[in-house]
Amino acid sequence: MWPLMSIKSQPGFAYQAVYRYLGALIDAGEPDVPFKLPSLRALARRLGVSVSTIQYGYTLLEREGRVYALAKSGYYARPPARLTAAKDGSDLLQRIQAEHRRQVGGQAPLLALDVPLLRLERQVQRQYGTLPSPAWHPCGDPQLRTALAARYTHSARHCWHADHVYLAGDLRGLLDITFEALALSGEPVLVASPCCPVVLQALRLAKVRLIELPLGDDGRLDLGSVRHYLETLSVRLMVLDAGFSSVQGARMPDADLDTLTALLTRHDVWLLENDAQGELRFEPGRCLRESVPAQRVLVIGSLEPWLGAEAPFAYLLAAGAHLPFTSAFQRRAMRLPPLRQKAVARLLEQGLLDDQLPALRVQLQQQLWRLDRQIRSRLGRYLLAVHPAGGTGLWLRSRYPMDMRKVFERLLARGQVVEPGTLFSAHGLHERYLRIDGLHLDSANTEALLDALGDAFVEERKLLDAMNG
Repeated sequence: MWPLMSIKSQPGFAYQAVYRYLGALIDAGEPDVPFKLPSLRALARRLGVSVSTIQYGYTLLEREGRVYALAKSGYYARPPARLTAAKDGSDLLQRIQAEHRRQVGGQAPLLALDVPLLRLERQVQRQYGTLPSPAWHPCGDPQLRTALAARYTHSARHCWHADHVYLAGDLRGLLDITFEALALSGEPVLVASPCCPVVLQALRLAKVRLIELPLGDDGRLDLGSVRHYLETLSVRLMVLDAGFSSVQGARMPDADLDTLTALLTRHDVWLLENDAQGELRFEPGRCLRESVPAQRVLVIGSLEPWLGAEAPFAYLLAAGAHLPFTSAFQRRAMRLPPLRQKAVARLLEQGLLDDQLPALRVQLQQQLWRLDRQIRSRLGRYLLAVHPAGGTGLWLRSRYPMDMRKVFERLLARGQVVEPGTLFSAHGLHERYLRIDGLHLDSANTEALLDALGDAFVEERKLLDAMNG
């Protein structure tokens, strides 16, 4: 066990150290008995970090199934003996997340904003520290809501205001509240697939009738199928990524966006755009929300990719149905750190995030296109790549009818992580696809990954030939 000292002195990001510390607490517990873990505030004092950093450490462990939360009671550990479900492959997302964290200690933010954020928080502390405790705002701090609304306002026609913005502690929590407010249980929902696994999990929990619409490798939907579902079912919501598919990397043609706009408007369907990676589009382009009536648009996003554990806040933009959303957030009664919210607002107002985004986009584009060329050169006889228009990874299709879950298992045994296509589907679609996350690949581990991929495909091809022979 680590000594009870400021965890900020540990190497790496603070939340990674918190994650490891909590993991050690869990591993040291009784093998068959769930037990209560320290509160957020108690652990923040003990380790010398912010409450939000502790919250993020718990969130990572909760996603892995190692802890669970009880309302008004706190977090409890699921000891190692009870984790067989997560380790035997029954939850693919948990296994991938756990392996990523084992290798890199967690997901580092994409931008280097922790230092300016903490500097701004000290400024806020000096300004507000001597004042009485700030009023509780169930939908989020007004200053941060105003700053987010301003970031999404690009013209008088497409404008947002602070009371259109709702804040939550993380993306999963935000989605749960959003779907609760929409009362979607049993209702048909159209989802462009492949889709973010966190969104799929939240939709399953909301007990919707989930209808997947597969995207072609060119980023296009079968608009005839969309029209059929809208005309024959009482569809209330359609879900897709903003600007481009964050999983697949392709963008939808403008003509298809025009057709979708007409269909959704005619049938009065809510549009939910996932903008968590919308800023990572390599070239400017349209978003569907810009042409759909604003009263039927929902936009979700997250600050976690940019700020990491220091501010993993997620947000919803909704110009319509004000009362249901406000009531849902009031019922959840989340209390986000008030000074941290104000510091994030100042960071956005001063343009510190926007200043770094252009260089990040160029870096990701060069990195992914280089990886694309390497895969085409070395593994082109096995794989076809979707040339990415944005995002952080490559979407690849096997030339042969192979189950990518088996390739995933072979690579995992060698300490390499890819994401099988079925991870991004609720119904087992994309079996012949896999995704490579390019964020943590340098020249050395790229070589190791490509070697392991090549070996896995050779072995799977032998098995395939034997079955067909």
